[in-house]
Amino acid sequence: MKKKRNFLLKSILLQLNFSLEKAGILLVLVLVFSIQAKAYSQTRITAKRQGVTIDEVLKEVREKSGYRFLYRVEEVNRYGKRDIDVKDAEVEDFLGQLLQNTDLTYEVENEVIIIRPEKQRQDSRVNVQVVRGKVTDENNLALPGATVLLKGTSYGVVTDSHGKFTMEVLERDTVTLLVSFVGMETRLVNLKKGQTEILVSLEPDIKEMKEVVVTGYGNVRKTSFTGNSVTVTKDELMSVSKSNVIKALQTFDPSFRIQTNNDWGSDPNALPEMYVRGRSGISGVKELDRDPLTKSALKDNPNLPTFIMDGFQISVEQLYDMDPNRIESITILKDAAATALYGSRAANGVVVVETKAPKAGKLQFSYNGNYKLEWADLSVYNLLNAREKLQIEELAGYYDNKDQLGLQHLYNRLQKEVLRGVDTDWLSKPVHTVFAHRHGLNIEGGDRALRYKIYLGANFAPGVMKETDLDTKSGRVDILYRFNKFLISNQLSLDYSKGARTSPYGSFQEYALLNPYYRPYDEQGNIQKVLDDHKTGDDRYPYVGGYSDPVMNPLYNTLFETKDESREFEVREALQVEYMPFDNLRLSLDFTLSRKDGTVETFKSAQHTSFDQIADPELRGSYNWTKTEGYDYRFSLSGAYNKAFGDHLLSAFARYNISESSSDMASLQMTGFANDKLSEIYLGSHYDDIQGNENVSRALGFLFTLNYSYKQRYALDYSMRIDASSQFGRNNRYAPFWSAGLRWNLDKEKFVQKWGIFDELILRGTYGITGSQNFSSYQALQMYTYDGLVKTYRSSDVMGAGLYGIGNPDLKWQQTRNYNASLDFSVWKNLLSAKFEYYEKYTKNTLLDYSLAPSVGFSSIKENLGEISNKGFEVTLRLTPYSDASKQAYWNIILTGAQNKSRIEKISNALKVRNEQQMAEADKSSSLINGADREKMRPLPRYENGYSQTVIWAVRSLGIDPMSGQELFMTRDGQLTNEYNAIDQMPVGDTEPKFAGTVSTSFNYKGLTISLAGRYSWGGQIFNSTLLDKVENANLFLNVDKRALTERWKKPGDKVFFKAIDPNIYKEDTKASSRFVMDNNEFYFSTINVSYRWEAAKSRFLKQIGISSATVGFYMEDICRFSTVKMERGIDYPFSRQTSLSLNVMF
Repeated sequence: MKKKRNFLLKSILLQLNFSLEKAGILLVLVLVFSIQAKAYSQTRITAKRQGVTIDEVLKEVREKSGYRFLYRVEEVNRYGKRDIDVKDAEVEDFLGQLLQNTDLTYEVENEVIIIRPEKQRQDSRVNVQVVRGKVTDENNLALPGATVLLKGTSYGVVTDSHGKFTMEVLERDTVTLLVSFVGMETRLVNLKKGQTEILVSLEPDIKEMKEVVVTGYGNVRKTSFTGNSVTVTKDELMSVSKSNVIKALQTFDPSFRIQTNNDWGSDPNALPEMYVRGRSGISGVKELDRDPLTKSALKDNPNLPTFIMDGFQISVEQLYDMDPNRIESITILKDAAATALYGSRAANGVVVVETKAPKAGKLQFSYNGNYKLEWADLSVYNLLNAREKLQIEELAGYYDNKDQLGLQHLYNRLQKEVLRGVDTDWLSKPVHTVFAHRHGLNIEGGDRALRYKIYLGANFAPGVMKETDLDTKSGRVDILYRFNKFLISNQLSLDYSKGARTSPYGSFQEYALLNPYYRPYDEQGNIQKVLDDHKTGDDRYPYVGGYSDPVMNPLYNTLFETKDESREFEVREALQVEYMPFDNLRLSLDFTLSRKDGTVETFKSAQHTSFDQIADPELRGSYNWTKTEGYDYRFSLSGAYNKAFGDHLLSAFARYNISESSSDMASLQMTGFANDKLSEIYLGSHYDDIQGNENVSRALGFLFTLNYSYKQRYALDYSMRIDASSQFGRNNRYAPFWSAGLRWNLDKEKFVQKWGIFDELILRGTYGITGSQNFSSYQALQMYTYDGLVKTYRSSDVMGAGLYGIGNPDLKWQQTRNYNASLDFSVWKNLLSAKFEYYEKYTKNTLLDYSLAPSVGFSSIKENLGEISNKGFEVTLRLTPYSDASKQAYWNIILTGAQNKSRIEKISNALKVRNEQQMAEADKSSSLINGADREKMRPLPRYENGYSQTVIWAVRSLGIDPMSGQELFMTRDGQLTNEYNAIDQMPVGDTEPKFAGTVSTSFNYKGLTISLAGRYSWGGQIFNSTLLDKVENANLFLNVDKRALTERWKKPGDKVFFKAIDPNIYKEDTKASSRFVMDNNEFYFSTINVSYRWEAAKSRFLKQIGISSATVGFYMEDICRFSTVKMERGIDYPFSRQTSLSLNVMF
């Protein structure tokens, strides 16, 4: 038997030798492992096929019978296609029919059937050597199932459950092996003559990132992952945006939504709200806590996803300002099976960021830069010019009284200004085109034992509003050290930011309201302080239309020093120690510690126009100083075990973690500053206010996960997590979270393979419970305050305190039940691939404020009283019309879409009371010159069972009555009336679109990349506040929308959209009605990218200057927007457009 085995091996190696010498002839070894060897005489073969090659027949017989064949594909297929029809035939009869009319013959050696031409049938003695080795990953973990091939052939082996392999090769001076594993870079290993043992370590391959899922706790093979996730590689991110990571994610995941803030526009200091698969919490009951360091409403936001970077939780600010060149990939985990690893932090999805790890090799430098031009988009403002503005004032009747000489003198002066061509473009005064630039430098190197990486980065981002900016500087040092069975990883990060939060030029809205016939400068070229005092000079009628408020020139404030500056510094240390006591088991210790300090200073001089009406010098000028500091530490112990048992693969993971977060805030306000040069807080003469608070929260958790897969066809996931948090009542500190998932890789089934259509066909289903804990630290505790009670008692050291809030010891965790089902497939060699997801989320125990009786002394208490559901589906289609690997060329078209329907299933009595308060506010008469009152004219938030938070509630309107010029309303019972009553409010629209997504395409040819991307939304509605604020309720003493001149009712019979022009700014205002609710369908052309990459191997010039590769890219972002609604965008800060140039160089 041993001689036969040696004969077989030598025969195989002889053919391999012949293959290598003939340069290009492939050798295919098809092996099917069986538990028990079969005797050929006992196995019968049945095969009936027409028009097939010999290779196709042999593959089919191999799968059905277990026979092993050795042959060259080109040798057997050169005889073309043929028919085969045998039934219960012995192997000799089958091969006789299959190989008839050919010069092929066969022989059986050691249970292997060797097929080859008759002339090559000879016994050549060759020397062979046995090679043994082990394949591991970058963490020195064994890789079971890795493929080891002899280069130039398909002869090879697969590593066992310990990552080990044994194979026999020809004894030569040099033999090359190709070692590969899913998600890893393929390595070429050269064996020297006589070398019999090797150790191969594979590095992660970002090109294969689609084959693994990064969960933050480790990488999971995609074939056994049951959860729903979207992975975006660095190259994909860079093809969409070089400046903002968060914005780029929208292009690749339709469920990841960014809620654009129309007030803040493109302010570099502002952060938008974002959510995944709808809102699982109610956040609009009260104003969200504003972070004093940033213009954001994300603190304590119950809908914010969790952000993880390299296994450690980070803030959204850190990711928002991050250099995209540092990122390797981003994975969005969405359903219960994917997110249950994070338990109480997972209800809103988890965004996992993997940064580039240090690479071994010689010292390497790389530089990346992005250089951007940005300008304000003023095309969305539709304001009157000077002539039109004077015309609408005439139509309002401001100058009708010819007997008022002062009034007529003012009117004549304004007419002369218009005739002289005065038409000031006020919108251009506070904005400018800016040059922003980002720079990053990487230094890395090392060997297998010690690797290091140093990153230094700086981002200078001036805003389009003058003298606003946000400058950030960051540094990071990564060290990886291997010692025997230990792997030590350490990351030290430093981040510093400094921003001018508001412009000394004031709010952009101030300029949008200024009349174009005003001159910003006087005859001497000095900036005027007062543009218009509305005085007529007539003692009986001193002001035009009774409007006495002067119009101040916001440019005047630029003459004096002002300040609105934020500074923030954070240092973060992350240490990880991994230990492998034996193969398949990995133990890990993780510790992170971060410290953050921030300061906000706001100063206005006594000469600022906001103090113009204040006479007391001690109240003129103001200085606000806010100081925050905090720390966060997290500690965890974990263990991972992986074991393969034949066709079975079992993975288990356990983790224990504890964490603590603390923050302190102190704020001081002073007034009474003599002039703008005395701009330090201690120079104020009057103490105004002082505030402060502190927060501490603690949490611990235990996690266990189990994953089982069989033949890479079927997979089962289960996870269990128990969390505890100090944020909840002492009777409900602990809560369990769990998930289960199933996966069926149908493309591995023979009946699917017979169809010959699918490259991939997968069914997945998951269910689980996750939670949320992004809430106030002390919401469940009874709290006291010393505010106003800190007094000195001579007889003791006791201080007085007052009850500040009632605690709730029964306050529970907010939990979300998740259902998810999906179908993934790709067909025709990946020409078309698709992903369909359906989900349902039910959030119970929603934390809300419960209203208390007035006699209690407190208005509300935190309670678990709300329930919310989200249901929806997601679609991703990818088309690859052209692909040619030899030319490194491909063309992709990607279309994504999503729909989410949210519904409030249950509300507390507090929200019912809130609804009544909102209706009472809507019924009140409001002053049009009061900004706070203007907000009440718009649809106010309302919370009703069976409706979404995004529903627009307003009284139904039939438009303007042609006969009377008054608005016609419809009551709840369908009656017509001219009286507005908030009790008649009904759902008249929903801001959540019925369908939203992205369209993108990219073309690559060798080093050239061209990408385009856009976003669309359809089926939603929006309340057009511009028509209310700048048209119908407009204060006509200020500038208004051009539509204020058109479609106004003038006489009975007019069928128009707007009421008649009314000069009385104190008139009864128009209330929120369905007349201003419009269908909001839009397409946003977001990105064009053209880049080219040069390699030193193909460029003599790059070699001469020491550059290994260089990439230059041209980007245009926020290009244009098409919408069915015309309204102002960017109220306090305008939106912008931008174009940029990028440069990446590796030395």
